[in-house]
Amino acid sequence: MRQFILSIALLLSVAAFAQPGMRRGPVINGDLSVTFRAQAPQAREVAVDICGKVYPMTREGDRPWQVTTDPLEPGFHYYFLVVDGFRASDPASPHFYGTGTDASAIDIPEAGVDFYLDKDVPRGDVRLVRYWSPSLKTWRTAWVYVPAGYDTHPERRYPVLYLQHGGGEDETGWTKQGRTGAILDNLIAEGKAVPMLVVMDYGQAGDFAKILLEETIPTIDKRFRTVANAKHRAMAGLSFGGGQSWSIGLKHPEVFSSIGIFSSGMFGGVGAGAYAPFSVESQLPELLADPKAFNAAHDVFYMSCGTGDPRIEHTRKAAEALKAAGAKVHFTAWPGGHEWQPWRKSLHEFVQLLFR
Repeated sequence: MRQFILSIALLLSVAAFAQPGMRRGPVINGDLSVTFRAQAPQAREVAVDICGKVYPMTREGDRPWQVTTDPLEPGFHYYFLVVDGFRASDPASPHFYGTGTDASAIDIPEAGVDFYLDKDVPRGDVRLVRYWSPSLKTWRTAWVYVPAGYDTHPERRYPVLYLQHGGGEDETGWTKQGRTGAILDNLIAEGKAVPMLVVMDYGQAGDFAKILLEETIPTIDKRFRTVANAKHRAMAGLSFGGGQSWSIGLKHPEVFSSIGIFSSGMFGGVGAGAYAPFSVESQLPELLADPKAFNAAHDVFYMSCGTGDPRIEHTRKAAEALKAAGAKVHFTAWPGGHEWQPWRKSLHEFVQLLFR
């Protein structure tokens, strides 16, 4: 117990190295390696764990513990500090809810890729919406992206994208890790995307299909100036949320006319068991039986996956099977694994196709 308390105290002291005028948190170097420092003078061992790869830190005398990693792949990487065997998020860095817990993260830039960065363009808002769920008998929260000009043009109504997070994440993921606001702001300012609302709700609670269709959507249509019909409503998600987009979105063409599925395990491979009732194998024959009806019901049907994701080949085969049967499918394979950089790129491409 004494060692546990000591470890907590050591972790809290990590932020002490960030003195006024010094950069706070880890430093990204020119070769995309990252230098981490930790002020933990009484610790016996300190390390940084980046997505499962552990880098032991060293120190000289009374100087902070330090390590420089190998060059990292561009994208968003969760990490933890490990002090005498105790793992926790870094108090010197922002925290994000991912991997089922609050975690620190480092966002490695990708050369020539700036579509998710803040630019000097008209900015929308991301608004917190609280609403009562009769089915769960509790209050729920959703985050809603509202484009620039929403408040100054009260005569205008907007289409809506319902955008779901992955497993181990929550309704904050697409805003914080995914940079949805910046992506939409930039595209709308460039004239590449239709101004739209984006609703990001918590998807791992109760009967989510019932919550979404009977509670969330009516709430959004009541509180915001939406165009409340299927033609102007889309659903998309990453990983677990992609499976929900398949199982809910395809089942309800009277509600959603466009579907986006990013890196979903439902096509086979990692995590496929979670989607057994809604797998491609169980639904493909029905979909392929009438591809004309499928195409008529869906303005956009989009699938994507990272080339380093173990789900890639299963996703590619599902897309090819649908295309071979005559279904109109937009499929893109992005560089990267099961992480935010391919998902940001998927959102960036998908929203440009919507509501045309």
